Amino acid sequence: MPYLRILPVVAVLVALGCGKNGTTPPGGGNPTPGDAFLRARGTAIVDGDGNPVFLRGVSFGNEVWTNVALPNDHAEIDFQRLADMGANSTRFLLNYVTFEDDAAPYVYKDAGWAWIDQNITWAKAHGIRLILNIHVPPGGFQSNGGGGALWNDVANQDRLTALWKEIGRRYADQPTIVGFGLLNEPEPVSSRQQWQALAARILTAIRSVDGNHIIFVEPAIAVGGDFSQGASMNQFKLDDANVVYEFHFYEPYEYTSQLEPWANLPDVGGYPDPTRISGVTETWLNLATFDAPTAPAGTSDWTHYEGTRITASSSAIAAGKPTLVGQALGAGTIAFDDLTINEYDATGTFTREIEHIYPTATDGWYFWSNNNVGIPGTTSDCETSATCLTITGTTDDANFGGSTHDFSPRPGYQYSVSGWMKGTNLPAGAIALIRLDMVGSSTTVGLRDKAGVAALMAPFLNWGKNQQVPLFLGEFGVYKACFAPGKGGLAWVNDAYDLATGDGGASDSRVAGLSYHQYHEDSFALYYGGGPVDPSNANQPLIDLLTAKLHAAP
Repeated sequence: MPYLRILPVVAVLVALGCGKNGTTPPGGGNPTPGDAFLRARGTAIVDGDGNPVFLRGVSFGNEVWTNVALPNDHAEIDFQRLADMGANSTRFLLNYVTFEDDAAPYVYKDAGWAWIDQNITWAKAHGIRLILNIHVPPGGFQSNGGGGALWNDVANQDRLTALWKEIGRRYADQPTIVGFGLLNEPEPVSSRQQWQALAARILTAIRSVDGNHIIFVEPAIAVGGDFSQGASMNQFKLDDANVVYEFHFYEPYEYTSQLEPWANLPDVGGYPDPTRISGVTETWLNLATFDAPTAPAGTSDWTHYEGTRITASSSAIAAGKPTLVGQALGAGTIAFDDLTINEYDATGTFTREIEHIYPTATDGWYFWSNNNVGIPGTTSDCETSATCLTITGTTDDANFGGSTHDFSPRPGYQYSVSGWMKGTNLPAGAIALIRLDMVGSSTTVGLRDKAGVAALMAPFLNWGKNQQVPLFLGEFGVYKACFAPGKGGLAWVNDAYDLATGDGGASDSRVAGLSYHQYHEDSFALYYGGGPVDPSNANQPLIDLLTAKLHAAP
């Protein structure tokens, strides 16, 4: 499709009959032929003639993390690039500061509406539809647990509701917009019902001015830091026929987000790797090598401690993992290095080494202290590694949990973890040991391969099938480290795409659309970096893969 020559913004708005608050947005009035609104019907999204439409695209991030009011991370040519890839839509991320300032709530900015209008013009010219998604609401971004002000201050909920009503009023007659994503990855502070009530309230406000657009609603990603999901995967239904139910998929998380600066995850290897398991949400079974040898009181040199064995004797066991204990150390320090997890059969005969671990950094080791006292850290005074882990200053039970080293125990087999420890000024009564834990899981556990990913995705797909509603995979992707040689990032994207669209056995259901996350940023992206897109800074193999997938989409 040829590029649309863009006039100055003021000229465009005048030509389209758009202007200040209260006037008609582009495309207002009766939709032109072929531009009918899309709607939810059964488990599908359909066009004006009732034909299924599969939404396929890549999200535009719009620099929402920077809190800039008017983003500058894409231009008209980027809509053309999406179209060339075979996309027909983009999940279009929004920060509320594009529309209003905290110092002037409910005073909406003409420049914000003009920016949306311009993007609608670009999108329509290249056959792309927009899914508007509030990614950062008044009260703060949700996914990192820092958005509690949305839930603790009703004024922020009022503002979010009013903003959606104004968006709905302005664009009620604009079919280039597929619909409205009410809130990205909500994390209410006290209950799931907080989000359900707010979502219903926003829906009512939108429907008072706009009966045309699809509403996209996501489940709570967590409640006050608790990420358990239950059989429903935290999904819930709204009392409206034109709703699409969205979910995000980054499983196994420790693989897809490895080496992210903010994720505290180490290099955990490649994909596929059926020796690794994923999806463990721990439940404590009180099965562990509590009798493992302990470091003596006082100061001792580096010493190798052979671990005691534990039998995988309970059907509730989902995973084994190493745990480094430093309890009641006082002013003392315990250091850990060079660990080995071994497996033995039921007769005690050695069968294999599960993993050799060099704990060189705190990434991937989760420090827990019963009374929040103690200092996790590293030292360069190690037995084998250049750096290794330390625990100092605890007064109660405390440990490093190595859940990124989860493994799948075989029923009836025995397991041990051995390694090196060095104690410094340990008081009498301190407990410093290398423990192996056997834990359960409240969520599905799978191997790190296509079958394992299918098992992790199936609960989402099955919920949509059971409820007979359309599903939208609003985000999926891997951090850029996963595209390094041998890491298998392309294989994961290929498998996740196929499973979501019904190829590979995750479920006998499939999504009604998807959007890869995302088009342009420096973490999960087709094009890396900030500012305008630099085509020379592209993940071209990923672009090629998605181009093939999107062109072949139903």
